[in-house]
Amino acid sequence: MHAQNATNYEKFKRCKAYETAFELKKEGYIRHVGISFHDSADVLDRILTEYPQIEVVQIQYNYVDYDDPGVQSRLCYETCVRHGKPVIIMEPVKGGTLVKLPPEADKILRDLGPMSNAAYALRFAATPENVFMVLSGMSDLAQVEDNVRSMGDFKPLDAKESAAIEEVRKIILSSSAIPCTACRYCEEGCPKSIRIPDLFADYNAKKIFHDWNSDWYYEIHTQSAGKASDCVKCGKCERICPQKLPIRDLLESVAKTFD
Repeated sequence: MHAQNATNYEKFKRCKAYETAFELKKEGYIRHVGISFHDSADVLDRILTEYPQIEVVQIQYNYVDYDDPGVQSRLCYETCVRHGKPVIIMEPVKGGTLVKLPPEADKILRDLGPMSNAAYALRFAATPENVFMVLSGMSDLAQVEDNVRSMGDFKPLDAKESAAIEEVRKIILSSSAIPCTACRYCEEGCPKSIRIPDLFADYNAKKIFHDWNSDWYYEIHTQSAGKASDCVKCGKCERICPQKLPIRDLLESVAKTFD
């Protein structure tokens, strides 16, 4: 079941898609039923609760998106674990952007040894116990060979490598275009129900990583909520923001990028 999120899931339910798939499995036409997923962990929890027959879940997971408020890699992974579902990882190298790191971050990984930046990203994604498979896009033979070396004799990240990855993550996130901490206080009084932290996370992904997936996530975050361009500039969000961010102006920038 491809690209499940709150909106698509409702469509699949109306079409009885899950029921049809499970019936076809009983008849021997389908061997396994799984989903790929792009949304918040609470939506994933609902799907796995309503359809416990789902066998595997594919999620976006890498060390930058790990605690990203829009992608929620960690929370989605933990939801899969709680429901006893093996996990397939997509975007482990975040569309290749975790290969060309800022110089300071690149030096941290170079000091660890000769392994490539992509290899560290793949191993981060493959280290959690419940991960069944890691999918990696490759565009030339050298990348294929590097991935095979990384996973052929797989070893989980050790404590030193994990600490280095965390430092790299901090360096990358410190360059965020919008330094939002995702406390979500701003959402409570928004008259247009704009998921402000999620839209800021999408904007950061677009500006920092040129991540094509950010457009997809922006659509998800605005399917049942307000778009950045819906802001009426009432200022309620700015009065409550602990970071004192100029949210109204920032939403204008987000709107210019996505709307």
